[in-house]
This record gives sequence, C-alpha cells and structure tokens, in this order.
Amino acid sequence: MIKRLKFCIFLILLISTCNNQSLKDKFSKRKNTFNQIDDKLNKLAEQLGTTVDKTVGGSSFDGVDVPKYKLETRKIFWKEGSIGKGIMIVQNFDNRKMDSPDWDFMNIAWLQDSASTNRGRPFWEKDLLKKVKFEKIEKSIDQLLKESLDNLRAVKRSDLSYN
Repeated sequence: MIKRLKFCIFLILLISTCNNQSLKDKFSKRKNTFNQIDDKLNKLAEQLGTTVDKTVGGSSFDGVDVPKYKLETRKIFWKEGSIGKGIMIVQNFDNRKMDSPDWDFMNIAWLQDSASTNRGRPFWEKDLLKKVKFEKIEKSIDQLLKESLDNLRAVKRSDLSYN
C-alpha cells in the first residue's frame, strides 16, 4: 500500500513537472516581437531615468481569455513635476486575431499628486497609431519616440481632464 502511494505521488510530481516544462517551452519559444526596437526603448527610458515596463494585463475577446504567453507590451512611465507621463505600445485585439493582433502606440499623462476620486484622476491621452501592424511601428520608431517626447513635454496641468 505504501509503495503504491509513493508511486502515485511520484506520478503526480512527474506529470506536474512535465506540464510546467511545457508551459516554459511555450514562453521560451515565443519570439520577441520587440527585438528590433527594444534597444531604442531601453535607451530612451534610461535617458528619462526609468525602465521599460513589460508587464502585461489580461485581455480577452468573445469571452475567451488571451493566454498570457501571447501577450506583449512595452511601457515607459516617468514623472515630471506633478504629472505622470507614459509611452505605451500595446496589442489591440479588435481584429479578433489572437496570433496576429494589431497594435496601438499611445502617449498618456495624468495628474500624479491628486487623490483619486470617483471620477478617477485628471488624464490626457493621444493615439499616435491605432490598429496597425507591428512593422509600421518598427519602421517609424524614431519618429514616434521623438513625437512622443514633444507631445509629452508640452502637456500642462490644464491639459488634463476627467474625460
């Protein structure tokens, strides 16, 4: 009986290890969409005294969650005075293609020092590209980053709103 119990525990551990390895393989085999532009994003983030955030949130369409290993993003956030600022490159699944989503490139700013209310925080947003193929971002990354810095340097407190 004890031998059988040990064998069952061993089998469970083996299956669990294989499943974890399978998930790791999915993550490691995924190509990094951002290979061509990561150096430029990292350099800009360093100049701004911050880092590139690769944290992804959840996404779904038609009630189906997009697996985390298919999600990619790049965000650069920093603070200038009382205003938080950001450059975001995020997937857009409006095309309903889990394996080849479109992409959005946006600039955001928000009031950093205000307490959040039921209306949120005063906010500003500008889409530089919406629902485009990633290649368009790669081809125009230098211009997009320059335009982002120009946009975000010009944002003043009076530009932020609750809408």
